[in-house]
Parts: sequence; structure tokens; C-alpha cells
Amino acid sequence: MMRSILLASDGSPHSSKAAEHVVTLLKGDEEYRLMVVHVIDHEASKHDAWLGMNPGARHREREEKLKPISTVLEQACLSYSVNLTKGDPAEEIIECAQKENMDMIVIGSRGLNAIQELMLGSVSHKVVQKSDRPVLVVK
Repeated sequence: MMRSILLASDGSPHSSKAAEHVVTLLKGDEEYRLMVVHVIDHEASKHDAWLGMNPGARHREREEKLKPISTVLEQACLSYSVNLTKGDPAEEIIECAQKENMDMIVIGSRGLNAIQELMLGSVSHKVVQKSDRPVLVVK
């Protein structure tokens, strides 16, 4: 049976740990589908636009944030697709998992937001609470 995993990533160290765990989960599997989702929060996007950052530079910056995750997956010889989207991170992750009919969501416990360092990240918490499919939170 083919497994499909959605790996939510924001470029944080916790995202890299989640990617490492995905490698462990898929080790030895020849039939799988792996999608990395990076959501650009509306507020961050508005802030970048306000600062006058051009869209090309923003896109390159987002891709740069995904490099550590790409490195982990490519070193493990895993094929994957990337979905860059905008919106509320938790909602977009859940919607993408539903739309793509993914079996599982894997997400880091905390993101890049300093406030989230104090508790389970608000995005991961919201995904766990609202998702209709299994969610693995990696710390």
C-alpha cells in the first residue's frame, strides 16, 4: 500500500527534525508520495510588501528556508514535491492534506516565531486539533 505524507515546513530547526523523522518513516519504502508544504503567512507577506521587497526576492528567500529540508530528503534519496502557498499556515496545511488525500501530516513542534518557543507551536497545535487525519508532531 502506498503511503502519502505531507511534511509541513517553515525552515525552522524543528522542521529539519521533522524531515529527518520522515526519512526514518519512509526508509525501505519504494512506493510513497511525499509533499513538502511551506505556507507564507498573510501577515509576513504583508510585512514584506510593506518593506518593498520584490516578489522574486521573497520567493528566493522562501526557497532558501527550505534548503535544510531539501538537503535532508535528497541525501536520503527521497523524491518529493514542494507546495508553496499563502494563507493561515494551519488552515493551508490541513486543506492541502485533504485536497491531496495525504495519509499523514508530519510537523515540527515549534516554528520560527519566538513566542512559540514557550509552548507547543500554535500552528502545530491547531493542525492537531483540526485535522481529520493523523498528525505526527516532532520535537
